[in-house]
Formats: sequence, C-alpha cells, structure tokens
Amino acid sequence: MEGLPEASGKRDEQVEQQLVMLQDENGRLSEQIKRLVRTEHELYRFQEKLDDQIRIYRHLYEVGKKLNATLDLGELLQIAAQFVLYQLGFERCVALLYDSGTNSFYVRAHDGYYEETTQARVTDLRLSVDDPLLAPVLADRERVIYAEGCDQDDLLALGQALGMAEYIAFPLGGELQQPIGVLIAGNSVNTGAYHPHIRADSELVVGLANLVSQVATAILMRREIQAREQRLEQEARIRERIEQELHLARRIQQASLPESVPSLEGWEISPRYKPAREVGGDFFDFLELEDDRLGMVVGDATGKGVPAALVMSTTCGMLRAVTQASDYSPGEVLQRVNEALSTRIPANMFVTCFYGVLDPRTGSFAYANAGHDLPYVRSGGDAEELMARGMPLGLMPGMSYEEKEIVLGAGDRALFYSDGLVEAHNPEGEMFGFPRLQALVAEHAEGEPLVDFLMDELYSFTGERWEQEDDITLVTLQRATH
Repeated sequence: MEGLPEASGKRDEQVEQQLVMLQDENGRLSEQIKRLVRTEHELYRFQEKLDDQIRIYRHLYEVGKKLNATLDLGELLQIAAQFVLYQLGFERCVALLYDSGTNSFYVRAHDGYYEETTQARVTDLRLSVDDPLLAPVLADRERVIYAEGCDQDDLLALGQALGMAEYIAFPLGGELQQPIGVLIAGNSVNTGAYHPHIRADSELVVGLANLVSQVATAILMRREIQAREQRLEQEARIRERIEQELHLARRIQQASLPESVPSLEGWEISPRYKPAREVGGDFFDFLELEDDRLGMVVGDATGKGVPAALVMSTTCGMLRAVTQASDYSPGEVLQRVNEALSTRIPANMFVTCFYGVLDPRTGSFAYANAGHDLPYVRSGGDAEELMARGMPLGLMPGMSYEEKEIVLGAGDRALFYSDGLVEAHNPEGEMFGFPRLQALVAEHAEGEPLVDFLMDELYSFTGERWEQEDDITLVTLQRATH
C-alpha cells in the first residue's frame, strides 16, 4: 500500500501535461479559426469588389452601345451623366465642352440634385481656356482629384464653382492638342452617408476613366461624322451649282452657234462640234455678205464655263454687227472687234479668231487671223498652213491684222479647227499635235468626210478611256472637183 501515493502523483502529472497540450492545441485551433474568418471576410470583400467591377464594366459596355448609337451631343452627355449618378453613385455630374469660337469651355450638360441658385450658377458657367479654375485640369491633361484633406486653393475654387465639396475631373481627349471637354463627377458634401467618398485608388475612379474614354471617342466620332456630312452637303451644293453653270453655259453657247449650214453651189461645208463636259469657249459661224460672199469664223475664248460662254457670245455678236455695218475686209473686221472687246471683257481673258471671206464664184478666199490655230489647205497631195499674223482679240487696243488671199481650186479642201483637237493626249501622255493633224489632212483623199476621218483618228489615238478636257471644233470647206 506504500506505493499507491507515488503512482497517484505520476498520474496527476500526466493529466496536467495533457491539459496543457490540449490548451495549446485549442489556442492554435482558435488562431486558425480567426485567420479563416479574416480570410473569409477578405474573400467576401474581394468578391464584393469584383462584383462591383463586373457590374460597372457590364454597364460600361451597355453605355458604350448607347453612346455609339446617338449623334445628338446633348443625349450623349446625358447618358454619361446618368451612368455617373446611377451606376457609380456620385451625387452630381457636369460636362464642359470646348467652344473654339470663344476659346472657352461651357456647361453642355449636368445632372444630379442642385439647389435652385446653385443650378442656375452651374448652368450658366463658362470658363475661358486660360481661366485659373481650369489650370489644374488642362495643365497636365490628366485626372484631377479634390478629396478630403486636399488643401489646394485652385481645386477648391473649381469645386465651389460647380457646387461640389469633393470631385474628380477628367479631361475629354486629354491626348489631343486641345481637350474637347472636361467631365466632372462629385458630391456636395464630403461626409455624406449616401455617396461614395472619392479616393485615388477607388474602383469608381477606374470606372469613370473608362467612361471618359468612351465619351471622348463618341464625341470625336460624332464630330467626324458631322464634318463628313457637312463636306458631302457642301460638295453636293457645289456640284449642283456647277451643273447649273454648265447648263447655262451650254445654253449660251448653243444660242451663239449657227442653226444651219449654208448651201453653196459647187461647195461643201461640213462643221463638227464636240463639246467637253465643262463648256469651253469654242465657236464657229457663217456670215452672209454682199455679192453672195460668205464669211467664215472659227474661234476660241479662253477659260471654261459661263465666263468663256459669255465672252464667246459677245464676240460672235460683235462679228455679226461689224460685218453687217459695212463691207470691211477680214483684217478690218478683226481690228474693229478687237477695239470693242478690249474694254468689255475681263483683263485676264482673250479670244483667238480666224476670219475668212469666200467668193464662191471665183474661189477667192481672203482671210486674217487673230492668234488662232493655223488652218490647213489640201491642194493636190500636200497640206499647207494658211499663215497670217495677228494678236488675239481683247488683249490690247490698237492692234492691226495681216490679210492674205488664196484661190481654192477644184477639189481643194480647207480645214479650220480649235486646239481641243491637237492638244488631246493618249494614255502615255503624248499629244495629238499639229504635225500629225497636217499629215492626216494631206493623206486623206476622197471617201468619208474629213471631219469623220479626223475624229476616228482621234479616238484611235486617245483610246477608249479618254476623257475629253476641251471643246473640239472642226469645219471643212471643199470645192467640188467639177
């Protein structure tokens, strides 16, 4: 029995050790449980944060579709303001846009609750580009945050102007040389329980930055679309005006050209006139003179469109008036027309003109030339130029014009033409030219009319895709062979 107390003491010591071990294990388990609880709480907060991010980005996606679907600037900015208020949770939102006409920023849209006096002040707010209130935003063209603890007076002043005690301001298109606007989101009190406080690391700041990027892109796209539409409208107006001018010019030109070709026994006269799309100043005319003589005119007024048509019409009228007034020689006719034109047409315009008088009974052909392309006469197998010196009409008064005379024999043929024929180019840029024309006139014998032959040669030379740039006028005068 003496050994029992000793055995009992050992058992108590073992129990005590086991209790200590259990207490230590319980402490470790308790710490683990606390860490798990903290981790669970952190995971919960992270999940909430992640859910908020997903929610914001989902709404940003929907907002992006709405922004791209409207061309109305007010509606676009209102969509953005509603996102700021109802998805990001801010109390107020103001959108400033840049006005290049006044070099200032003005309030284009705002949303949120405002007292009546504050709302009126914000609505009418306009800040010049160099206004100190905008300096913090425009200086670095990056976001500016005014939150609790900020002591910058310039940031405070902007917040007071906008009725915000805390705010974040983003330049719209900050990467541009001149931002197109500023989007500002904020709250009226920085201790409110119903709106999120602004922190630089807030997910709301990230969401607002993404919204600003979408808004700036939408505004720039809208302006590009509007600019393109304006260009198209302007081009349409210009095309319509050009078409009207072309129609008027063609009417003027057609009214000045002869309605019929004179019929002379023993002679054949063949005109061919091919206008370009943009009317030039080409003209030709036949004037009935005393003693059954015939005046023949081929000319070209410089320029295109209505001005050229008016100058051409004026020249034709003067030629008719002078030839009907008296029996003037070709040189005298050109001299008198030149005197009249010199004071009646613009200083930068002039008229080239060939005028000849045919006596169909004798074949005599007297002529003078005011700087026009030289006609060709085919007699036998050769084509010779009809040379006569003289300045174009309308350049300066006091000009005289050399007169010459030839006799057209049986079978002889004369060609009068404008520069639209010889200045036509083929796809390689080669010009039809005078030597080619002279050779074709010389080689053409009987058969198809010379004007048809020359036009066929021109089309063969220029190719199917040729775009005629100038009027083409051809007039042939041929004496019968018997």
